[in-house]
Amino acid sequence: MKLLQRYIYREVLLNLVLGIVAINTLLMVEKLIRVAKILSGVAGPMDMVRIMVLIQPQLLIITIPMAYLVSLLLTYGRMNMDNEIVAMASAGIAFREIGVLSLRMGAILLVVSLIVSSLIAPLGSRKLREEVNNLLVSGIPKRMEERTFTDLGNLVIYAEAKEGNLLREVFVYDRKRKTIITARRAFIRADLSGIGMEFRDGLITMRERKRNVEIYFSGYSLQEASGLQSLSRRVEEFTLPELLKRAQESERRIPYMMEFMRRLSYPCMNLVIGLIGPGLALLAGRTGRFGGLTVGILFFSAYYTVSLYLEGLVEAKRLPVEIGMTLPLLAGLLLGMVVFFRSSKR
Repeated sequence: MKLLQRYIYREVLLNLVLGIVAINTLLMVEKLIRVAKILSGVAGPMDMVRIMVLIQPQLLIITIPMAYLVSLLLTYGRMNMDNEIVAMASAGIAFREIGVLSLRMGAILLVVSLIVSSLIAPLGSRKLREEVNNLLVSGIPKRMEERTFTDLGNLVIYAEAKEGNLLREVFVYDRKRKTIITARRAFIRADLSGIGMEFRDGLITMRERKRNVEIYFSGYSLQEASGLQSLSRRVEEFTLPELLKRAQESERRIPYMMEFMRRLSYPCMNLVIGLIGPGLALLAGRTGRFGGLTVGILFFSAYYTVSLYLEGLVEAKRLPVEIGMTLPLLAGLLLGMVVFFRSSKR
């Protein structure tokens, strides 16, 4: 029996890893497109690699249960197609004995998913926001090119030469102050608060009381808001205790409680799938891998459709958050128990 267990665990684990990679790749494309629009012309190949890594923990919360169901359907469906389950039954091994293996693995994945959703995913979301904001900030000087007018909010900047953050023979038009600044050189720096420029050896020309005023300087500092649309902190960055605290202190309790319940319900789906997976594989019949994939897609489509509908009712305050966020999980758990006990009679 131990040899049989290792055989099933090995195949389930292999399919699980392949499923996580495949589903993560599909889901990551949409997120990368949105990030690429924000970081267009700023992020390099290695920056995008770091962003892809930081996105992974958020995706794992969803993809682990999805990949686990597909893994069980592929494994038990293949065993059913190859008559291995019939051979085991002939040897006196009930389907319940091999079906319970999926429940044990579901419990392990429950613990793993809870660690990801409560610790790793919030940290990854926070690091992702910081990485994107830093790239946006560092990209301000990068956007500037030699002998090209660059529009940065209220500033229009032109430089004959550029060496890193050093500009030479600089022309700046300040829309806000209606002034023109020319200088032999200038140093530009940027952060989330704005753009700072240090000019050396130049001239300020402004219009004051219907006459032009010129001011020569050896040194001049300019600070201007960048208009940078940086990413703000989102609920995905809060840990579970922080979400509960925010829900108690904030007037907008619902978003924090929804995220708290979501972080718990997705990991618990691994237990539901551990119950329902082997039975669904048998219901898929002898259609093999394609039948298992079809059943898996239909199950998750139905689950997430119901979940999104109930979340909409919660956001509209037509349903308590505790009921709306746990009802799909409870329904799935009930269905899983029914399917598991019915398939155990084989």
